[in-house]
Amino acid sequence: MKSSLPSYKVCILGGGQLGWMMILEGRKLPLTFYVIANPEEPACRVADKCFSEENYKEAIDQCDVVTFEFEHVNEEALEYAQESGKLLPKVNSVELKRERYKEKEFLRDHGFPVPRFKVVQDGEEALKVLKDEFNNVGVLKQSRGGYDGKGQYFIKGDPEKYQFLKNVKCKFMVEEFVNFDFEASIIATRGRGEFKAYTPSFNYNEKGILVYNYGPYYNEEMVKIAERLTKELDYIGTMGIEFFVMRNKVLINEFAPRVHNTGHYTLDGAFTSQFEQHLRAILGMELGETTVLKPFGMVNILGRPSFPPEVLKLGKVYWYGKEEARKRRKMGHVNVVGEDLEEVKQKIDKIMQLIYPEGLDL
Repeated sequence: MKSSLPSYKVCILGGGQLGWMMILEGRKLPLTFYVIANPEEPACRVADKCFSEENYKEAIDQCDVVTFEFEHVNEEALEYAQESGKLLPKVNSVELKRERYKEKEFLRDHGFPVPRFKVVQDGEEALKVLKDEFNNVGVLKQSRGGYDGKGQYFIKGDPEKYQFLKNVKCKFMVEEFVNFDFEASIIATRGRGEFKAYTPSFNYNEKGILVYNYGPYYNEEMVKIAERLTKELDYIGTMGIEFFVMRNKVLINEFAPRVHNTGHYTLDGAFTSQFEQHLRAILGMELGETTVLKPFGMVNILGRPSFPPEVLKLGKVYWYGKEEARKRRKMGHVNVVGEDLEEVKQKIDKIMQLIYPEGLDL
């Protein structure tokens, strides 16, 4: 007779919606969840126990494995979990995300396809390099602390509007402007000796933040890149990788060493969600099937304190329960499925009209 599955204690660093969904999906398994975050955050509201950031050692000492729902979390807690031999994914993947240029240099140096870029010391040098080497067309990215489009400046021959960057004293990355056909992403998971990827999705972003996505979009090159990247990083867990697609060629925009916004569709569109898959991987369980059940889509609810009830006729709402609605803040999302892509896109259009009747304001 096979032994029964043990009951693990999982500690999550960060209390946002990704941790919230990870816990809710993890309730299918014999798991206990501790969260290190503000008690008012979504994940703390569904955790078995919530710890303040000051008490991170107490939480980590009591758990079997430690993971994170966002890469910009308490660095001391990350290091302590790594030293304790409990952190998955390992800290090396997070270190690459602390500064944008480290991620891009790693990808370039390991032969992954990325846009042309150059690292400079401050905003003044960034504007000079943009003029001299990129003909005043490109993207300036502050190296540290940015996500969802923060700290990014898209310059298309109008650098005079960005002269204020001369006073910004931090490293920048100057990157070529990619005239892509569309953006896409893949969710992939590496376990202990096992790799599985979900079907990629088409993504629509505005001002650096995902608005909606849909699929399936089949692209074997993305799958191969995801498998090699997780192997190069000795990665255990789920990650999201975003791509620019041009004439069937792909360039990596960035990767996220965690469950990802573009994978929310897996809650309803795939056999195993990205959140359950991540838990399976870090706990050494067999990975679940990634089969897409139906064409799928997802719409982010951004900066809205509520949503029209008519949305419930079109899709399944996940409301994160955040206390304050701020511009660009992710308050929830809506998952849809359909018999074909056309039906999915029609539902997305209707949901967008209901949630944003006056258009997006990002």
